Amino acid sequence: MRKILLLIIGMLIGITATAQVPVNLIKFKKFYRLKNQSQVFIPLGNVAFADTLIDFREGNPPALPEYSNPQAAAGEPDYEKYLDQSYLSLGCQGQITAVFKDNGFIDIDGPDLYFFEIGPSIEAFKVEISSDNKTWINVGKVDGGTSQIDIARANIPKEKEAIYYYIRLTDLASFCSGPTAGADIDAIGTVGGVLKLNVDANLLFDTDKYELKETALKKLEEFKKVISQIPKADIIISGHTDSDADDKYNYILGKNRADAVEVYIHEILDGKGDYTYKTESYGETQPIVENNSEKNKQKNRRVEILVLPDKEFYIRPKNN
Repeated sequence: MRKILLLIIGMLIGITATAQVPVNLIKFKKFYRLKNQSQVFIPLGNVAFADTLIDFREGNPPALPEYSNPQAAAGEPDYEKYLDQSYLSLGCQGQITAVFKDNGFIDIDGPDLYFFEIGPSIEAFKVEISSDNKTWINVGKVDGGTSQIDIARANIPKEKEAIYYYIRLTDLASFCSGPTAGADIDAIGTVGGVLKLNVDANLLFDTDKYELKETALKKLEEFKKVISQIPKADIIISGHTDSDADDKYNYILGKNRADAVEVYIHEILDGKGDYTYKTESYGETQPIVENNSEKNKQKNRRVEILVLPDKEFYIRPKNN
């Protein structure tokens, strides 16, 4: 019964609580100190971390309840000392699935993901990634003193490379005793991160329209301040709708809305950096929740802005 209750609690936390960073608090190019006093460079800074845990399958034997809070593994690392309850212990062969909502990750040169695993011993775990939470790719295992992984290990064909938003970690039962059984995860960070900015379509447009409202301009100005900190990037703007109306209508509406945002973003970023632009529409085909209520439909009506930095953005600054 305890295991079932913890699973339910974990899933509820993942659905109702996130560690997303407000746009005005985003800080790129941060260094995070590790247990051995060395530092790891995270190009996207505080926005680069898995922010929502959507599934937790506690291992057997489990960790003590105070180390079994799934949300402790979301957001930036905040570990201070062993047994401070700032991390999630998976339990023996336990598993978590996390989603990155305000960023995604890609395969760049070198490591793409960094795991802030803590505790007196480093327990091995398997790493899987997905772009849609449906098709999963086994990247391999993290063990020993290594806390990072390169997606290239999975040998993904070039034509199937994607932007990934989901990650699944499974403890490999290398240490199954003590109060914090299983791998101890404080945070999951992207090294090869791409920025994802979302905005509710109702803030941008009137119903069934694609002319930007006055309220839209203020919101997009906030995005300008963030995007302009990335001097060179590809910017992809996509329109999404609910399932009302037919497929063709929704596709056209999504495309027109993406185009309207692109025109304004292009205008306010002019002279701020070297950017290329692309717009696309997914219509009703990529809902983030079911279209079974007006509240959910509003969530699905959105515009997403993906910012894919140039490779220079990922280079660790000198003298650090």
